[in-house]
Amino acid sequence: MQNTRILSLTQIALCAAFIMVCSYIIIPLPFFPVPVTAQTLGITLTGLMLRPKQAGGAVIVFILLAAVLGKFSFGPSVGYFVGFFLSAVVVSLAKGKGINLFRFLGAALLGIIVTDIPGMIGMMLVLDIPVQTALIEGAVIFLPGDLCKAVLAALAAVPLRQALGKAGMLRS
Repeated sequence: MQNTRILSLTQIALCAAFIMVCSYIIIPLPFFPVPVTAQTLGITLTGLMLRPKQAGGAVIVFILLAAVLGKFSFGPSVGYFVGFFLSAVVVSLAKGKGINLFRFLGAALLGIIVTDIPGMIGMMLVLDIPVQTALIEGAVIFLPGDLCKAVLAALAAVPLRQALGKAGMLRS
């Protein structure tokens, strides 16, 4: 029992750290002031690797770390932090039991929607912009990158889950 708890806490801490590292991987967009980051890759992979409570816990730890390190603001991006938490939990639930690339990909794609909806709502509330503007500036511009990150997360999760499962370090 104690070893299971230690393993669970370690997985949460490692995934929170991974998400934080991903938040520093930035690709500037020449036509838009907000860059693409690998944050959602970390969030999605966390959801694919951990159980729902663990995935949610990892994102909460990440958000607390981000707040302490000044990477979190209550500005236009506040809704995305809500979306990150919801996405990790929903992706974890949607991935199902066992290892299945297509189910993982479906869960990762669902995660994009679950992240973007609260994100766009936050933008609309903070910036006082219409739905159409929030949709374009908060989701459509980032969709190609989000799709690539979803595919990458699903592809990476399969061998990671296989290896960690063989080592007895992962539970569905």
